[in-house]
Amino acid sequence: MPGMTSWRDTTPQPIQDDLDNMVGMAIEAAQALLAKNGEFFPFGVSVTSDGEEHLLAADPGLGENPESLAVLDSLYAGVVASREALRGAAFVADVRVDGRDAIRVQAEQRDGGPGVEVLMRYEKKRFRKAVEYGAVTASSGPRRIWPTE
Repeated sequence: MPGMTSWRDTTPQPIQDDLDNMVGMAIEAAQALLAKNGEFFPFGVSVTSDGEEHLLAADPGLGENPESLAVLDSLYAGVVASREALRGAAFVADVRVDGRDAIRVQAEQRDGGPGVEVLMRYEKKRFRKAVEYGAVTASSGPRRIWPTE
């Protein structure tokens, strides 16, 4: 649409790079887990103030198969508690969108820019144990760790 500005037009390159890197790392890890296990529990990706990327896991202490929302809540709480040492975080969950499976990544960066939500639909192939991935869609998402004032 003419006249529409993309978030990339108004977001500094270092913030875009952090968001892109976290989303890329999150999708790669989710795809590896789907290929290995056919599913995954929610997990996170963080970028420290000096640029180190880490995968994050959380155990809400609810037994072997905790609810995904409980795991996400634990991840959010852990990142909020350590946000002073971080410049970015992303949260990854295996979700259903319009009746189909999808990898959802919600990412945000400390220094600004929008919260970003990325969805990649996928379908498990019954006989070959393969996973077929669809297109990636991105939209603005929530800022839970560094809310804008």
